[in-house]
Amino acid sequence: MNERVNMRTADELLRLIMSKAEDDDRIRAVTLNGSRASKSALIDKYSDFDITYFVSDVREFTKEKDWISYFGDILIVQYSMDWYSSPYDYSSRDTFVYLIQFEDGNRIDLSIVDISNIKKEEENKEPKVVLLNKDNFKELESSNDETEYFIKEPTDMEYYNTCNEFRWLSIYITKGLCRSEIYYAKYAYDVLIMEMFMKMLNWKIGIENQFKVTTGTHKKYLKRFLSKDELNRVHSIFPDGSYEDIWEKLFMMYDYFHELECIVGYTYGFKNDTDESYRVKKYIQNQKKETK
Repeated sequence: MNERVNMRTADELLRLIMSKAEDDDRIRAVTLNGSRASKSALIDKYSDFDITYFVSDVREFTKEKDWISYFGDILIVQYSMDWYSSPYDYSSRDTFVYLIQFEDGNRIDLSIVDISNIKKEEENKEPKVVLLNKDNFKELESSNDETEYFIKEPTDMEYYNTCNEFRWLSIYITKGLCRSEIYYAKYAYDVLIMEMFMKMLNWKIGIENQFKVTTGTHKKYLKRFLSKDELNRVHSIFPDGSYEDIWEKLFMMYDYFHELECIVGYTYGFKNDTDESYRVKKYIQNQKKETK
């Protein structure tokens, strides 16, 4: 059994990141990105360090990978840009990313960007802190503007597609339940249709907050913007592994979604297809009766 390793503090890890950059002449600039660069993000011991090294030649940081052990004892590492379906070209100067989980609990998501590609940083509008800029690259500027993270207002077409897709996917779930295909039904529920539901819920939150907020990646900050009752209602639509519970939660989510789409549709004057909503719900109810 491995002994428990004391977790290094954020300051300790950041000093290590900067020490490497300052001592290595090939590293010309460093930025801090992601949640640690955002003034509204939750920062705790689980927060990653999203770091970008801008280097003179990215190939010198990809041909051998052992150098990342400089940052500590590695539990597991992933090379996100080098995937079986799209292998990385190690002869190129394309950006390379190391996702590094350390044994002490810290994590660094380390992007290696060739300075020949630094021009693209002008398009990056997300919050960032410039920690080091040896060559005074004008493309690198610290920014605390979180506008890019804010919930975006829906267009008429996006609203229509989201409502239509939600109801379409509810039939997928129904088919899976009727056939006793648990993974098919659960995947359609937990992944596909939930994305539509969360999009509509996000728009409601956006409306209530003048679209000047973010619920974060995968809606992790939902609880900041929902009352206790509404948060409990959201929790209640997640089913367990039984067919009967999935049926029950499907109808609960269906009605909840319809309430949300009415709120959003009314706010923007979008056409709300209540007839389609009624027809599909009736169809699902009939399918459930026949299955019983």
